[in-house]
Amino acid sequence: MTTAKEELELLERVFMRIGSTEDDAQLERELGKFLPPVLLKLSSEKDGVRKKVMELLVHVNRRLKSRPLVRLPFDALLAQYQDPMATSFVINFTIIYLKLGFPRLTIEEQVALVPGVLMSMEGKPETHQDGLMMLLVPLLGEVTVPMDAAKRKAFLGVNSNSKILQHFLTLLLDMLLLPYGVSPAEVKEPNGADFASPPGMSVDSFRRVTNGFKSLKAEDLEKMKLGIVKFLSSGIFEPERILIHMIVGAADTRFSVANIADSELKRIVGLINWNNKNLSGNLYMLFLGTFNPINVPPNRRKTEASTRIRLKLLTYLGRFQGKGIALQLATRVILDALFGTNTNARLKTLALSFAITIVRTCDIDDVQKSAVWLKSVPTKLITEGDKQLLAQSFAILGLLCQRCPESFRNDFHVLMLIFEKLSDADADANLKLQVKEGALNIVTSMSPSTFDQTDTPFVLLKTYVQSAESMVRYVAVRCLASIFPADHVPSRLQLLLATGDAKDDVCTEVYRSLYGNGGGADDGGLRGRNRAEVERSLRGWSEADRRSLVVPAFKEMVRYVFSDGQAMLEQGRAPAAVYAETLIYMRFCLLKDLMEVPISCGEVLRHPCPTTPIIRAHLLSIYEQECKTGNGALHQYAALVRLFMLKIANTDTLGCMIELLGCVPQLHGTLSADRKWLKNLMLTSGKEEIRESAATLYAILLLGSEEDASAVLSFDEEVESLREQAQTGRQLEAQSGAIFAVGYCLERRMQNATKMQDEALVRLLIAALETFVPFLTNNVSNTTSGTITLNNACLAIGLLAKGGPLPLKNDDEKEDVTGSSSSSCSKLTLVKALLVTMNNAKLATKCRERAARTLGLLAVGERNFPHTRLIIQGLLDTVKETKDVEVHFTIGESLVMCVQGVRSPEARNAWTVLPADHERTSNVQGDVQIELDEMLEWLLGELLNFATGTHPNSKQSSSIWLLALLRNCVDRAPIESKLQQLQQTFMQLLAESNDVVQDVASKGLCLIYDHSKSEDLLTALMDQLSAGRRQVVQVDDNTKLFEEGQLGKAPTGGNLSTYKELCSLASDLNKPDMIYQFMQLANHNAMWNSKKGAAFGFASIADRCGERLQSYLPGIIPKLYRYQYDPSPNLQASMQNIWRTLVSEPQKMLDLYHNEILAELLANLTSPQYRVRQSCCLALQDFLKGAGNRSIHDSVHAMHELWSGLFRVMDDHHEQTRLAATRTARVLSKLCVRGADLSQGKNGAKMIEAIMPVLLSSGITNSVLEIRIVSLETTSELVVAAGEQLKPVLPHLIPALLLATSELESSRMSQLSAMLGAQSNAQEAVDTLRASMAKTHVTMETVTKCLRYVDCSILEELVPRIVDLMKGSVALGTKVVCAHFITLLTVQTDGQILQPYAGRILSTLVMGLTDRNALVRKNYASTIGHVVRAAKDSSLQKLFAKLKMWYFEREDDAIRNACAHTIQSVGVHNHEIFKAHSEVLLPLVFFAMHADHGQCCWQEVWDEHGPGTETAIRQNVEAICETLTAALDSPSWTMKAQAANAISTVAAKLGKSMEKQHMIALMNVLVAGLKGRTWCGKDKLLMAVATICSNCTEAIRSGDDGGSESSGIDVNVVVDAVLREARKEEVVHKIKALEALGDVLESLQVDRFEEVYRIAETIMSERESVGNGTDETGVGSSSSAANDEDAAASRENRLKLREAVYVLLGKAWPKGAADTQDKFSVMFAEHCATYLPLSTRNVQVSIVASLRDYADKLVILERDSLDAEERLRLNAIVDNMVTALAYTLTITKYTRLKKETLNVLQVLAKKLKEKLPENRREFEKVTQLFAANLGDLSRDGQPEIKSRLTDLKLLFKTD
Repeated sequence: MTTAKEELELLERVFMRIGSTEDDAQLERELGKFLPPVLLKLSSEKDGVRKKVMELLVHVNRRLKSRPLVRLPFDALLAQYQDPMATSFVINFTIIYLKLGFPRLTIEEQVALVPGVLMSMEGKPETHQDGLMMLLVPLLGEVTVPMDAAKRKAFLGVNSNSKILQHFLTLLLDMLLLPYGVSPAEVKEPNGADFASPPGMSVDSFRRVTNGFKSLKAEDLEKMKLGIVKFLSSGIFEPERILIHMIVGAADTRFSVANIADSELKRIVGLINWNNKNLSGNLYMLFLGTFNPINVPPNRRKTEASTRIRLKLLTYLGRFQGKGIALQLATRVILDALFGTNTNARLKTLALSFAITIVRTCDIDDVQKSAVWLKSVPTKLITEGDKQLLAQSFAILGLLCQRCPESFRNDFHVLMLIFEKLSDADADANLKLQVKEGALNIVTSMSPSTFDQTDTPFVLLKTYVQSAESMVRYVAVRCLASIFPADHVPSRLQLLLATGDAKDDVCTEVYRSLYGNGGGADDGGLRGRNRAEVERSLRGWSEADRRSLVVPAFKEMVRYVFSDGQAMLEQGRAPAAVYAETLIYMRFCLLKDLMEVPISCGEVLRHPCPTTPIIRAHLLSIYEQECKTGNGALHQYAALVRLFMLKIANTDTLGCMIELLGCVPQLHGTLSADRKWLKNLMLTSGKEEIRESAATLYAILLLGSEEDASAVLSFDEEVESLREQAQTGRQLEAQSGAIFAVGYCLERRMQNATKMQDEALVRLLIAALETFVPFLTNNVSNTTSGTITLNNACLAIGLLAKGGPLPLKNDDEKEDVTGSSSSSCSKLTLVKALLVTMNNAKLATKCRERAARTLGLLAVGERNFPHTRLIIQGLLDTVKETKDVEVHFTIGESLVMCVQGVRSPEARNAWTVLPADHERTSNVQGDVQIELDEMLEWLLGELLNFATGTHPNSKQSSSIWLLALLRNCVDRAPIESKLQQLQQTFMQLLAESNDVVQDVASKGLCLIYDHSKSEDLLTALMDQLSAGRRQVVQVDDNTKLFEEGQLGKAPTGGNLSTYKELCSLASDLNKPDMIYQFMQLANHNAMWNSKKGAAFGFASIADRCGERLQSYLPGIIPKLYRYQYDPSPNLQASMQNIWRTLVSEPQKMLDLYHNEILAELLANLTSPQYRVRQSCCLALQDFLKGAGNRSIHDSVHAMHELWSGLFRVMDDHHEQTRLAATRTARVLSKLCVRGADLSQGKNGAKMIEAIMPVLLSSGITNSVLEIRIVSLETTSELVVAAGEQLKPVLPHLIPALLLATSELESSRMSQLSAMLGAQSNAQEAVDTLRASMAKTHVTMETVTKCLRYVDCSILEELVPRIVDLMKGSVALGTKVVCAHFITLLTVQTDGQILQPYAGRILSTLVMGLTDRNALVRKNYASTIGHVVRAAKDSSLQKLFAKLKMWYFEREDDAIRNACAHTIQSVGVHNHEIFKAHSEVLLPLVFFAMHADHGQCCWQEVWDEHGPGTETAIRQNVEAICETLTAALDSPSWTMKAQAANAISTVAAKLGKSMEKQHMIALMNVLVAGLKGRTWCGKDKLLMAVATICSNCTEAIRSGDDGGSESSGIDVNVVVDAVLREARKEEVVHKIKALEALGDVLESLQVDRFEEVYRIAETIMSERESVGNGTDETGVGSSSSAANDEDAAASRENRLKLREAVYVLLGKAWPKGAADTQDKFSVMFAEHCATYLPLSTRNVQVSIVASLRDYADKLVILERDSLDAEERLRLNAIVDNMVTALAYTLTITKYTRLKKETLNVLQVLAKKLKEKLPENRREFEKVTQLFAANLGDLSRDGQPEIKSRLTDLKLLFKTD
């Protein structure tokens, strides 16, 4: 152990060693040895030792302060700092020198030490950590993070859960929060109470991040933030830990920071668990700041974030869901965002969106706990009326009402708010729609239990239902339906009142509310956009649906409407339709529980009908019950029906009354007083259906009144009166109504015939028939009146016929009855008249149907009608006449009635007997039954013959008629005996192309199977369904092979459907063999028709076959699955019907037969028939998505075959097939991508192996555009999904994608570019757009995704392919994206792995700079700027030398621009390289930026990289002068001119400081260049000479006699050269030469005035020679070319020449040459005075300006005494000048001239005044001139004139 003395001696020696160091290197070496040990001595226990150490450290600090380059032993200090044995005293001093030594290291060394410094902080005080971390923050942007994931995680060397890392992230967050422009000095001591910390920070956090900076510029802070964001985005940290940093960075005010942070946010947002509550806590705290300051020191209290950051925070807080939301903190955030001071409209919107997320996703218990404030916030916003927040506020209330309905219980305030906002007349339509949607969310969530007392909401809604605003009415209707139960009578009546609303949406909602609470739709109610759709939905309800439907009790509804409803209807003045709707709804309530009766919300059943007896029984039971209980609800209903009928007489109200009185005769008295009104309605109504309904009701009343003794007219008299009116009436309506009335009255009387004498009935019947028959025989034309009466007559006759035997004679069938008199009226006459009517093609279809039905009814009323066979034959004769299906069905019904006779249900009393009861009770036996059976057998034979005929109409009609017979007579013997024949006939009919025939045949087969259970039928159907077989069919001329229009039209315009028409076409075209092609096509068509027909039949019987079908399933299921997707809608529908019937569990069946179905689809995918190919494509779309429990991996073995087949079909000649294949390929693409995902493991790898070869070999390179697109999209998505598994194919994939980019470009864009070839700017704009599109194309995006997997092994094969592609491709897109790819590759890898290939890439890119397309050159130039970072120095030297050589040797603006862009790109992207080669680049840039045209971006490059023009020129003057000298020696005139421009800049900027050798060299080259003839740009050399002379005058004139010898420049040689150019004849050049000569002579003060004056005289003499007869403007010229453009230009140039001459004379006037002045002074003044009035204004200005120079340099004015001769000369000079000035002062409107005149006056007066009293006389002349013009001059308001005038007043001492 050493003693204190030894330690002191040791320290003294160290002190001497350090103190004796003489330079920085010695000091650095000694500190490296001794500083760490010296610091360790601080732990010594001896005070003397510690004091000595402190003394030594003070000396060291003083030395280091003045020597910033001295480095400290940082590694040793860092190791000592980490030593756990070191004392705190040592550690505290060590960190001082760590902070002092770290900035002295190089950037590379600092970056390398980042992990070590972080590790050293473990266990150290927080202040130490802050200090060291702040050293690292500026370096983060320079840190290079390893690409390998494992190395990246271990990069920092600190545990991911370490507190150090968390503290570091906190500090980085504070740095990101630090605002720009805030000074660290703003914090006040001691506690910062006077300082408001920046948003999101506390005073302590602000101090922590700013203590290390004396001043922090915004640009430096931006750079640090940018580095922080890049460092955090490098993958070192988990996404959850950097989320808040990225959010703050994305909200930064500087775009560079925000852009990178936002990109990283988009990347990590999908990787974060948004259900993590701990993650959201930091966001809440940053948003709110320190909201609970208790126990938090003031300096640590953080302020809330700024609004900009809050917007970003709230955007991502809204992504948290469920358990990830801290509800208490979220509440504070929302309230602060909505009602705090630091908010805006956007923030409020986001806050409400967050609230919606809370209500929707949080646990229901949490929502219920917060329901109060969640409800109060939107309620308050709605009340305050912020229109932008209304929609969201209502949405919150709606969601809350759904999840927490109890919170809205009895809350009328919300209900009133809804309607208040909807009723706001000032709100715009869009806002109202938003409020409406939100209100509907609330209303829909309400239920009948929401309000305990329903009176208050009902009164409120009752008012709003009648609002003028349709939206208010709509919501009120929805409220009525939601709040009140479905059996609430008052609300139902209010809804009924709303059915008359003018808006369809309101009406539809009413219907849904009234009838939609059952289960008829998936949502528990009705579907439909209007009443018709609601009605259709209602008809589809099952019995269970009807039972679940809740409506008010009939009695309660009737009582309420009877008591209160009438007044409401009257007060509201409801539309007429409302009465009918109310009536229909009451009837709906009455009959709802009768399951056998169809219900409707749109119409009333027309009675009598099949269910009338059921309704009758129900109504009678109600009536009897009311009679017992005394409850008169049915009577009240009857009174309401009467009231409504009287208000609006339509079919609905009349039908209700018919139903009521027909079923309950006891209620006839309800309408007895209104019989006259009813009769009047019957005879006057303009609607036939109303007349018929009124007639039915009148018949009921009339027959019921027979029992009333007080009746005015008897039944017979009334019928007779009506008959006479029908026979003789003149009004059509009265005639029609009378016919109806007679028919219905007699029908009802026949039903009750036992109540009256038979003779009276017979008499009435005969009279009625004699009245009706003439209507049949006389109305043979299709007129409106005739059609109506004929139709009515047929109806009336049918009513009489079915009631019983007609009292007419039979007549013999052979008698010819042609008259229409009563004596000839018989049954035969009636039959023939009806047959004639039925066959009359001129009549309407309705009339013919009515006649056919009446014929059938004739055979029903009489047990043995004599003319039944005649009727049947007449009906059969229409078999080919029409194809109208309705007519055929009507005839079929008539045929059934004929063969059934009195057994027909039509013969029953429809009011009392059900159809089934009639069939059981009717008893027909004996001869009648035999005759009917014989007739049926004969009819079946006829129909079977018709079914095998060739006429298409006969097949349709016979099939329908056979079906009618089979359905109604299946149990009769003739039918049973012919079942086999009927089966074969229907099987044949299945093959017809007519859908109706196929449908009918299928139904017939179903009936046969139900009756016989035939196994042969099932086998035949299966065979036909699979193979499409059919029997050979004979054809004749009229055989229809195709439907009309299926083959188009013949050339003559005729149809092409029958065999005869096809033969005619083949003959006309002289191609007889064409008929065989037609027949083959017809056979193909027939095969598919047979399959469709088999489907019809199979679907009908499949559900009846049960287990019998199981053995057929393996063969039929695959085909049936494919048939479902046939392009023919009819066949498709048929097959789908079979599938639904046959397959009860589709998913199970698909799973069972998966392989068989896939094989079937693949085998037929390339079938010769297009419809098969198309159906396979459509089927694959659904099959591949997941048939059964299978996935796409179950089909991986077929992927190659599947993709190849789809590619073939995508090139199909049939368009629809192509489209279907394309859609299938897209579906397959998505499935393959999903199946190739990394998460799929080995299955994903197998998928890639299966599909990538076919995509690369057949897809991407395919010639079909659609195939390439699908392949590329698939490949792009596979890159993302498959990841590194794609590495082996990248060398082939990337070039293919780059090549495909241009091939996928729109041809229109390339055509447009070619069209604009002559317009370079327009073409470049188009090409720029093309390049932008190419860079953002999906192929380029895919390539970008591939970059992350590119390494050295891939580049070895990839780079040659890319280079070859760039060299060989001619497409713009490919070249651009190849360059872009190289750029991305260079940037992403920082050029490291690209270095071995940089030379080859550079050479290719450089050659691309000569491309003819400007955009390609620009992109290649930009890429070169990136690639140079990876190139060797030798390659760079060659590159820049080549660019320089191109610029000087190839005078092509395109190439020069490419050079400019290249150099600019190098400077922008690699500034260090530009700086290293600046001695080559800057002179070139300087020279290039002086080009007269095509400067491109040279000036920008110079400004960017030059430290100011003057400094940059001075630093590179040697190289610049060499470049300019070489350019001046160039044979190119353009280069010479450009060099001259550059020399002018050098001379102007350097001026006196230009070195003599450079000035001499440049001047000599310029003077040499002036020799020879005039060339374009030579004037630039003159300007350069003038500039050198002007800016380097002293240097040129510094020697004796002008300094020519010492300066090395012969002034006379220079002047002579310029004078020589001034004598040239070319006018423009001469002007420039004169201007340069003036500058040279004035600068060098050389006396060459005499030569100049001679030149001027020559020019003036030219003026005189051409001036005779014209002034100087050329006006009045007699030349024929006076108006020519060349002549005008020539005149303009000559004027400019004269201006230049006078300016030259002024500048050339020698200042000290007395001899020359004595010779020319008077001459010059006289000349100016003479020519001044004769010149133009601009020339006058030049003359006056020359006089100013002349007067200023006039020697005679400076002499103290003058002799007589001089006196005379001065007097002459002054007189001439005064004359000239007096003239110009009279020109008052030319300010410039006046200004120059005053300048001359000032100079002259000043000179004269200086030599007073010698020059008093001359001075007085000038004074008089000024005084004479002072008044005019004073009135001039121009500032420059006023200023001069002030000076002159002082000069002349004039007030």
